[in-house]
Amino acid sequence: MLGFREIEAFRAVMMSGSMSAAARMLNTSQPNVTRLIAVLQRRVSYPLFIRHGRGVTPTPEAGMLFAEVDRSFNGLTEIERAAQEIGEYKGTQITLGAVSAVVSQVIPKAVSAWQKAFGDISISVELRGTQRIFHWVRTRRFDLGLVSPLSDMRDINVVARWRVPYVALGAPHHTGLGETGKVFDIANSGDTPLIVPGLGYMLALCEDTLLARMIQEKSSIDGHISLTAAHLAMAGLGIALADPFTAHYFEGAFDAEVRPLKNAPLFDLVLIAPPEQARSRASVRLGEMLVSAIEYVISSCPWNSAGNRQTA
Repeated sequence: MLGFREIEAFRAVMMSGSMSAAARMLNTSQPNVTRLIAVLQRRVSYPLFIRHGRGVTPTPEAGMLFAEVDRSFNGLTEIERAAQEIGEYKGTQITLGAVSAVVSQVIPKAVSAWQKAFGDISISVELRGTQRIFHWVRTRRFDLGLVSPLSDMRDINVVARWRVPYVALGAPHHTGLGETGKVFDIANSGDTPLIVPGLGYMLALCEDTLLARMIQEKSSIDGHISLTAAHLAMAGLGIALADPFTAHYFEGAFDAEVRPLKNAPLFDLVLIAPPEQARSRASVRLGEMLVSAIEYVISSCPWNSAGNRQTA
């Protein structure tokens, strides 16, 4: 049971902003308030305040608990129920910004894993470009972001990072891709139109100057993103260069032909979040499920043997 004195001390600290100010409000000593807060944190099993200088900053969970305390200060039974539900992730709301590569498989798999473990989740998924996601994670509009940067991520909390090779994708039985299991070489693609997911982006990724030149010479359709490029390829308009996540989805859902790409540029996928002290427990847990979903997809690609993960 949560005691009245602990709840009273918690409410005072939330209202005053420090342990010493709360002690003055309650006409008691600062060590006594500190002790009561420590007891409360042990009972709810998650941190409520982060110390800095002479003050404290409430955690996201503290904000959620305080809303209930402020409404029901005299109803300790209701407060205890709210604390327990927060600990069990009930009522969780999360915003996630993502690039298109992870929308078809990674996010559904992670959300499904959450529902099996904890029940329903209120989640907002927004499909945005990397720079917008980066900005909105920094300003905490997004709790998590899945991005594909062209440069190093600075001034951001990088949770995990993967670099996996692009692949070639075509409609079922497309003869221009060559034999199943063989590596696709753009130099030997003949007159088959090449569909790229953003020409400038692909050229920036290419470390092989010969490959970059061939892509520039042979690309006839620019789909801007792998999802569009794959759809165009499935319509028989050519062979698409696609990130492995999009390719894996199209292979399973539409029987697309997928081949490893010779000297393939690497698709960089990064899971980002606000600073650790600003993250809720639910955000951390969903991030772990996204990591598991990403690694499952990567391991499920028989033609993708060069991927690797770099964890922050």
